[in-house]
Amino acid sequence: MHTDFAYLGPAKPAPVVDTPLRVGIAPTPDFTLMSLSCFVEYLRLSADERDYSRQIYCAWDLLSHDEQPIPASCGFEMLPTRRFGDPRDYDYIVVHGGILHGTTPVPQALRDYVVAAVGAGVPVVGLCTGQFVLAGLGLLDERRCAVHFSMVEALRQLHPRVIPVSDQPVVRDGGIITCPGGLASINLAMQLVTEHCGRVRSDKTLHYLMADRGFAEMQALSDHAEVGLDCADRRVVNAVGLMRQRLYETASVGDIAQAVGVSERELSRLFKEYLRLPPAEYWRQIRLKSAHWMVINSNRSLTQIAYECGFTDSSHLIHWFKRAYQVTPSRLRKLRKEMGAH
Repeated sequence: MHTDFAYLGPAKPAPVVDTPLRVGIAPTPDFTLMSLSCFVEYLRLSADERDYSRQIYCAWDLLSHDEQPIPASCGFEMLPTRRFGDPRDYDYIVVHGGILHGTTPVPQALRDYVVAAVGAGVPVVGLCTGQFVLAGLGLLDERRCAVHFSMVEALRQLHPRVIPVSDQPVVRDGGIITCPGGLASINLAMQLVTEHCGRVRSDKTLHYLMADRGFAEMQALSDHAEVGLDCADRRVVNAVGLMRQRLYETASVGDIAQAVGVSERELSRLFKEYLRLPPAEYWRQIRLKSAHWMVINSNRSLTQIAYECGFTDSSHLIHWFKRAYQVTPSRLRKLRKEMGAH
């Protein structure tokens, strides 16, 4: 990092966690760069605080059978970060397609890797035209498949047993996930991050990506957007977005106010007017929602959860958690286990 910008870097060490979401991306020759960028950028922003880019909560690799550059349809080339290995190293294998009329065939090693992933019980994803690779392997027979409207007829002709769906950004059927690519790649990444990392982290990224767009457009992408983002005053929306970006960082309401261009007193007035809560309390609710998700969906210790969610220590977390949910984190975790929930 250039020393002039060192102050923009992380203020606290990264949490040490088992990465909840690991994705292996296997592009075909002539893959579409936009779909890859949308998908990976969502993972990158979800993986860490702000846009620090450390692979903490999400990790990804660009996979291939060798170390040669993989050409994109735009003419750019990308170097793989890892060769095909054990697909169980990942939670998902994404087959990322592109133009279908290219002259470079899909490597047989990629097809074999997909078959190995299915055999190992690793979910596979068809992105952009990656569905055609999956369909060619018989994995989509009698299944619904999300496909770009321009590719519906081609899919019907080449793979008549596949059921094309052109009006949904993501389709899951029988353990196979499909997405037509483009901006819908954001929907795909959002669903995976929400499932594996929690809604707070997913919402943080959605706001970061869509900060210059209206709430109606954001809501069209997300079915769980909250009142803090549905606000006529952009200062409030931006403040909420910054709170989401700084989940475990040490920061104050004053820092947030300065970042959005108002005084701390003015920000408090705006939050009370629009959200009926002081900024500190609203921020605490965001942290508590994240902690609640981790208590239920992870085996992290309370000390670790407290650190990741920006609480001083586990006692501080327990105090506010019990006030918010009328149960301690340990008790909630125990009740969930007794009920057989996972």
